[in-house]
Amino acid sequence: MDGHRIHINCMGAGDECAYTFAVQLQQIGTAVTATTTDTFDLTSEDFFLVPDRSLNYTDEKGNHIFLNIPGQMIYRDTTTLQFTFTGLFFSETAAYSNN
Repeated sequence: MDGHRIHINCMGAGDECAYTFAVQLQQIGTAVTATTTDTFDLTSEDFFLVPDRSLNYTDEKGNHIFLNIPGQMIYRDTTTLQFTFTGLFFSETAAYSNN
């Protein structure tokens, strides 16, 4: 910011973060998206730089799988004020190293 490096929650390298926020998952065919459910839990900014991430996930049948989020820049929807992550996919192993 203004030519200086600063920390913004989850916007960059690293594999340990205690920061949490809620999303609603939607799957249409093989396309999976996640939309934030609280307006400012993720950030008060109008954008968010998402690095590649693989998250432990338990599906509705109790199976332990991974929800994989490809790196992307997401922008706040001007009407709903929420963020939507796109291109998500599930797998039995982590697709990303989270580093």
